[in-house]
Amino acid sequence: MKPLDVPSAGSVREELAESWGAPLDRVRAKLSPVLHPWLREFIALSPYVVLATADGRGRCDASPRGGAPGFVRVLDERTLFIPEESGNRLLQTLGNLAESPGVGLLFLIPGMRETARVNGRAEPVSRSDPRWADLPLDDEERERLLWGSLVHVEEAYYHCGRASRFADLWNTARIDRNQSDPPLAKRPATTAGGEKHVRHSGPVHGLLGG
Repeated sequence: MKPLDVPSAGSVREELAESWGAPLDRVRAKLSPVLHPWLREFIALSPYVVLATADGRGRCDASPRGGAPGFVRVLDERTLFIPEESGNRLLQTLGNLAESPGVGLLFLIPGMRETARVNGRAEPVSRSDPRWADLPLDDEERERLLWGSLVHVEEAYYHCGRASRFADLWNTARIDRNQSDPPLAKRPATTAGGEKHVRHSGPVHGLLGG
């Protein structure tokens, strides 16, 4: 399949910058190279984060992480630790980090429109690493968990609640309705061979071959 003839991201960015103008000073000012107090408190209250990574070819993966509020530990204003529970064993995040250390984190707090965003570099740490004993884990976690990621912060900022408001994300009536009458099955129908899925001739990460 021939790649689509589409304008580059750079040209689209230039077009939008010309139409919209430069970001406001107050928008630029919210970008921080460290976790300031509001961000640290937000992360300490958050039970859910989406972790985005990419491989060496730029093919991306976004994976959810959850736990008790504050399960992602703030070690200092430039460092986070994300403990990793056992998952589906695909180890997509680790595969990507082996090729590219860049990560993007999106933290949410249920019912709160604002979110917190953190970009930086992730360093996987296993239980065999000497630093494991110094991580802020309780005894049960230290024995149960096999690995986690140290995230070295490069950019952090709060994100306004427009997207949550546009999506009506925390509408309690809708949440109650979806819980009592789910709009779709919890997972795709399965067969003897496993979950049904669409096969493509191209890579799993996209529809285009090459």
